[in-house]
Amino acid sequence: MSANSLDNFLKQKKEIKKFLSGKLSFNTRKPLLAVILDKELTPDFEETLKKILEGTAHIDVQVVILADSNLGALSIPHTVVLPYSRNNRKIVLQAADIALGFQFSDVEEMLLNGTIPVSPMRAEVQDYNPNHETGNAFIYKGGDSWSIFAALVRALETFKFPYDWTSIVRQGLETVLVK
Repeated sequence: MSANSLDNFLKQKKEIKKFLSGKLSFNTRKPLLAVILDKELTPDFEETLKKILEGTAHIDVQVVILADSNLGALSIPHTVVLPYSRNNRKIVLQAADIALGFQFSDVEEMLLNGTIPVSPMRAEVQDYNPNHETGNAFIYKGGDSWSIFAALVRALETFKFPYDWTSIVRQGLETVLVK
């Protein structure tokens, strides 16, 4: 991907984030975390997700949850829950900086939209290595809330460095566009 086309892509992404943030009364300078739940959650997974979301209240991130089921138990004050629809999914993925990825998540779609996954190890993702400036995601080793939260914190800390973040987005796009 050329530098010019990447710049245009990122500019468009920034405009979509500004639009969505305006609708949700979010600060556009804070990272936007997407949680897309397009399947029914088990009670154990719901509890793990609730712990992660409770933790996000203590870090500098805005959370949008896209879900097609009743998530009353997951209502956390600093999060916004949007009803699942194709249009909402498209806008949220185009606007989000980071997305929580799970075994059932479409991480290729995240990468295609310039959204960096916090994900378990999968063929489509490579853990970001700041020393080599390589990778397109932040990998968590276990499925427990602490492992996922630690990978999320790594992503949020890296987001503070625009050059590094742009490099991760570029690598993510190249992963799915080169196929």
